[in-house]
Amino acid sequence: MEHIDVTIVLVAVATTCTIIMIGLGFLPHPGRAASIWSSGFALAMLSCYLLVAADQIGSHHLRGAAHGPILCAVAFVWIGLRARRGREPIMLLPTIVVFSAATVVLGLTAETLTYGAVFRVSFALAAATAGLAAWELLRLRKAEREMSLPLIVVACGFVGLAVLVAIDGLIRLADGTIGETEADLQDLYDLNEVVALLYLICALVTLLYLVRRGAQTPEQQQTVEFFGVARDRLARAREAGDRWWSLIDVRLDDAGELLDASSGRAFQRITARFAEDIRTVMPPEADIYAVSPTQVLVLLPRPDTAVRGLLSRLLDRIGTLTDQPAVPIRLSASIGVAAAPLADYDLDRLTAAAGEAAAHAQISGGDRWERAVFAP
Repeated sequence: MEHIDVTIVLVAVATTCTIIMIGLGFLPHPGRAASIWSSGFALAMLSCYLLVAADQIGSHHLRGAAHGPILCAVAFVWIGLRARRGREPIMLLPTIVVFSAATVVLGLTAETLTYGAVFRVSFALAAATAGLAAWELLRLRKAEREMSLPLIVVACGFVGLAVLVAIDGLIRLADGTIGETEADLQDLYDLNEVVALLYLICALVTLLYLVRRGAQTPEQQQTVEFFGVARDRLARAREAGDRWWSLIDVRLDDAGELLDASSGRAFQRITARFAEDIRTVMPPEADIYAVSPTQVLVLLPRPDTAVRGLLSRLLDRIGTLTDQPAVPIRLSASIGVAAAPLADYDLDRLTAAAGEAAAHAQISGGDRWERAVFAP
């Protein structure tokens, strides 16, 4: 009876973690990594329910097989981290095949003396993926790595426990007592369930943070490249006396209201369309940099009359309703334009001035563009 109580606590924690991960992670911030991690929590929950069912009906075969999904869930943490980092292949299919086979074998051997060896091998495989997940987490940026410390610690603890389980197996092998059925591993199960509780909670804290933070992208490298190229272009334009360069700051109006009025997936469609509209209207020689999903900088080599025409086209395109709008409102943008000669081709001054003009356009009602004003 004591054991079933521990299992019920594990069921409650696994169910709560799954609901939180799907409700606060995957649904508002859908993505490849989020779907994999949500599936991992669902597998852990399934495993816990199978453990309760096995205890209720007294089935050693079901109880043996029930450990397979939760070990697979540990591997899904590593797979999701690879997907978030853009690594290919992410090893999803091989992992599913390996742990599905382990689940079947655990169930079939539950009442035989080979079960102990099968369980230890499966446990070691899961611990190996936990170690790989810890390595992936250590490679994250500093802020993300600090938030990942709970999962890093518990993953390393999982590896340490697997080492102890393996050592115990080797000692039993040396003593000639390696043969164990599912019923013989009761003490190990109790410890394993405590570790599972810790792992689920720490995984929820870390993975939910990573999902809500968004996919890992080389933003810093993109920033350096854009500003480096832009400064070089402006320096050469000043030397050549080329006056027809402008920096444009384009901002989606009412971004906060749009996010509140739509789901995460709908807002992603809105911002994707916003970025696509800018790329469609701007000429190929323009340099485009997304400061955020709702703000884009454009360095544009065009005469003043051409710039006005492009901005008018851009505002019209952003404000055009599609047949199936992501949210039932008309989109608009505010644009600030800073002419390079007026800022002596200084990119920092241009960026600040264009930003102020865009902010003023938003305050004035949006759906418009304004020129930056430089102090004499």
